[in-house]
Amino acid sequence: MPNLSTISLSASSPLNQFLFRQLGAWLDQPLNLIGAPANLDWQQLASVFAAAQQPVQVWTNDWRSVCAAQAVGIQSFFTADKAPTRLVGRSLLFWPKAKEEGYWWLEQLLNLPHEQLLLAGESNGGINALAKQLKAADLAISKLDSARRCALYTLNALAPAKDLIIQNTSTTTSSQQWAGPDELALVSQAGVFSHGRVDEGSALLIKTLAQQPHPTQGQLLDIGCGCGLLGAWLVKQHPTLTLTAADVSGFALKATRATLAANGLAGQAVAADIFSGLADYTPEQGFDFIISNPPFHTGKTTDYELASRLISQAPQFMRKGAELWLVANRFLPYGDLLQQAFKNFVLVTETGKFRVYKAIKSN
Repeated sequence: MPNLSTISLSASSPLNQFLFRQLGAWLDQPLNLIGAPANLDWQQLASVFAAAQQPVQVWTNDWRSVCAAQAVGIQSFFTADKAPTRLVGRSLLFWPKAKEEGYWWLEQLLNLPHEQLLLAGESNGGINALAKQLKAADLAISKLDSARRCALYTLNALAPAKDLIIQNTSTTTSSQQWAGPDELALVSQAGVFSHGRVDEGSALLIKTLAQQPHPTQGQLLDIGCGCGLLGAWLVKQHPTLTLTAADVSGFALKATRATLAANGLAGQAVAADIFSGLADYTPEQGFDFIISNPPFHTGKTTDYELASRLISQAPQFMRKGAELWLVANRFLPYGDLLQQAFKNFVLVTETGKFRVYKAIKSN
């Protein structure tokens, strides 16, 4: 068995380091990683448990985690497909910054037996606030460790917290009407971007598209589809568009499928990390139309990497003459990225907060 004190922690997140700090005490039985984030050192994790001859399973809402775990031989399950129904051994729930998602996981775990149920998370992600809330609900919870701005708790049972969990998951799924240009029923889920409301940027992009010429037939790709608003609105306006909606979140894919069904619209929602994972869904000549309200946060930190990948890689997935439309906060430097990738782009409209860009693949 590897000496845990000598393992090099190549993944830099504090939570990853905190996890490996605990592993020596967790090698006596199978381990279930619930809501596992993508930035764990998966190779080391697989090696440690393989040496201990104990299995590891992953249940996650993050498609990147599914891929990373499977790449090193760890069995993983995606929430877009299924929720856990039976767990053997010790279970560790990673508390997410989107607390509604965390309560959804607790609800899934409510009636499942565990040898030990653990909660881990970063202090600025709400793990300590959750512990106080669960204690106030008369749940037997105690802290096992804290370090690197992270904390680990153990739970004896979830049953006393049933009312609290149900209260916090009562708005897990929400339905609303999009009352902008042409009505649309929207179905969202906790943990999905802009849950329970319409994002201002997406609303501006739709308003702009309603007033400007854009592709009305062919293959449409909605990247970071969320609840499916952008793609659903476009295919409702133009049934000659064939929609592929992509997101890294299993909850987002469920929400998009529900939105399409609620409006009687056709389209496929597929798991992808920007363009990674889309090879099997890309038309031979490329997409005719790509739309996006791309994310620019990782946790609470501004992160240009996702949008940079989207813009720089988009031409590889577009046919000649195809259009990329995206909306962004004014302060984000997308103009420079679009100039480098396309040369041919325009700032279509802007407000005090947002900008809408259109780029055309010229060759």
